[in-house]
Amino acid sequence: MAVVSPIPADKAATEVKPIYEALTQKFGRMPNIFGVMAHRPAVLKNFMPLYGSIINEGTVEAKYKELAYLKTALLNGCEYCTRAHTPGGRKAGLSDDQIKAIQFYERSKLFDEKEKATLRYAERVTRGAAGIRSPELEELRKFYSEDQIVELTLVICAANFTNRFNDALQIEPDLG
Repeated sequence: MAVVSPIPADKAATEVKPIYEALTQKFGRMPNIFGVMAHRPAVLKNFMPLYGSIINEGTVEAKYKELAYLKTALLNGCEYCTRAHTPGGRKAGLSDDQIKAIQFYERSKLFDEKEKATLRYAERVTRGAAGIRSPELEELRKFYSEDQIVELTLVICAANFTNRFNDALQIEPDLG
């Protein structure tokens, strides 16, 4: 059971009602993560465009973004984000077998070198970003431009943010 209940649409602050309407239209309901975030209307209002620009814009293919997001969610044990991003991963081109093999990607033949580099980077950023050194970044440079490394890092950081928010507040998974 969630530590904090999502705010129902009829009690939502006026400035976030358009977000409620848009997300309800997209998902058939207001997702719990955003309903809980609505306790701080200004945060929800500002988070949505930031999150959207990180996830939906840029030049890194959606497949690699979803791969990094799912790896981060699995490392953190975030059921909410794992469930929410599994369909997105499939839509972006990840197979069910790849999604199941993310935890043991290093020895898997299901991932190419770019996918493995992406997964390693997600793991390194999530487990200890301060420990990342030049050799790890050089591996990424084989596959990504500097702009894309920034973009991929933002995806991993957004995943860590949502993972921790969902888990700390024990938000009930309702997506995916």
